[in-house]
Amino acid sequence: MEKKILKSPNGSYDILQPLGKTKNFKLYSCRGSDKSYILKIAATTEHNALIADEAEFLSEMRGHAALLEDEYMAVKSDPNVFLNYQLCFPDLHESFISERQGGRRVNILDFHAVPDLRTLVPVRHITTRDKVRVDCKTSAWMMGKLLKFLAFSYSQNISPGRMTGDNVLIEREQHFILFFDMTAAAYHQDLVPADIRKEQIAKAAAIITIALGGDATTGEYYEDGQDPQGMYASYLYHLACGGEDDASRAHTDFYKLVESLWPREYWPYTTFPLQG
Repeated sequence: MEKKILKSPNGSYDILQPLGKTKNFKLYSCRGSDKSYILKIAATTEHNALIADEAEFLSEMRGHAALLEDEYMAVKSDPNVFLNYQLCFPDLHESFISERQGGRRVNILDFHAVPDLRTLVPVRHITTRDKVRVDCKTSAWMMGKLLKFLAFSYSQNISPGRMTGDNVLIEREQHFILFFDMTAAAYHQDLVPADIRKEQIAKAAAIITIALGGDATTGEYYEDGQDPQGMYASYLYHLACGGEDDASRAHTDFYKLVESLWPREYWPYTTFPLQG
């Protein structure tokens, strides 16, 4: 089979296999000169603006994450502790128009901390494909990282867009949660409106509730003995019902609750059969 190659202003990429598509873009795994990437190409030239906007958002967010890390470095007491906002979303490796692809725009997406991109899977697959559910402690680090990402995004007046179980990726061994597609993101001149913040926080809580094998509309899920008084379930349901519009405050309150319930320690990705 003939190898498919896509050339860019800075090099070329071997196209490996298709990963999926939407009405706006197509996704492929690809290989550059030294590592693997995810290639996103506009479905048609009419969708180029969405891909270009995403490139701009990712670049701005990456720059802001680096600035905050530098500021934190000057005041932190532990040199081994980092903010790591840049781990919450893809890095834009390159963005360009491919004349050989009919003038469509291409974004090459990198995940620096994930050596094998095959380990990144949508959170929705936990229950729908793998037919398992996570335990409360696993869901806690998942939810905490989602709130961290939303707080970071809102601090730049950016609403990231499509908060769904397909658009949130998990790397189970290294505890990464990444918001993947930002073609539906929007910049707001002032603050991100409260109703948008509230809706996205609620959707994030719903994603985690479903990963617990539960029902986001009722707040019910399988109780695994880690939350006997239901305090964790109650707060997660509070968020899923739209009870919070401040992601930074929710992140702080969430970890106060989590640390009051369980020891502060590494907890491996843990699942149980979805039924029973």
